[in-house]
Amino acid sequence: MMKRRLAFFFLALVGTVVLAWVTVPATILPPVAPANPTTVHVVEIGIHARLLMPVGDRWRQYGFGDWDYYARREQDLLSGLQALLWPTPGALGWGEFESLEAYRGAFEAVGGEILSFDVPLERVEELQDSLHSRFDRQIPAGQVFNEVNNLRLVRDDQTYSVFHNSNHELAGWLEALDCRVRHLGLWISFRLGNPTG
Repeated sequence: MMKRRLAFFFLALVGTVVLAWVTVPATILPPVAPANPTTVHVVEIGIHARLLMPVGDRWRQYGFGDWDYYARREQDLLSGLQALLWPTPGALGWGEFESLEAYRGAFEAVGGEILSFDVPLERVEELQDSLHSRFDRQIPAGQVFNEVNNLRLVRDDQTYSVFHNSNHELAGWLEALDCRVRHLGLWISFRLGNPTG
């Protein structure tokens, strides 16, 4: 009886720790007074987050996910478990929008949240060049267009796993924009903190 109680207590403790580990959001700390600032947006829709950056008077979004589940929308139970439980091929995608207002309206209507903050324009340009070079390298292997996400996607060299999901990838992009990202290691959402120097 005592062993059963200890086992139950241990499982409850582990479950509580894992739940906290997953549900505590990562905190984005933008740079203080960036040189030549421009506004970027982190867009959260469900458990996937995307980065929205300006390109002249247009807007370009970037996303990362599992190739089968996210890019090809094979969202059956088996594909979901594969993406969740072990490393699978990753997908890198981008799409353009003419209007930030149209983008904001479409995604807020389905419960999306947009976090907005300023970063150096030079870093935005460098990151976009890097992501497009990464995307273009994979085009010969084929690409798909996902109408639901409005993304052109290619199979990426970076694998997707529970320890490197769309939010982990996005955290790397944010760090390239001079942001800091504080997190517990595994999370499903972001929040905005005070800018840092």
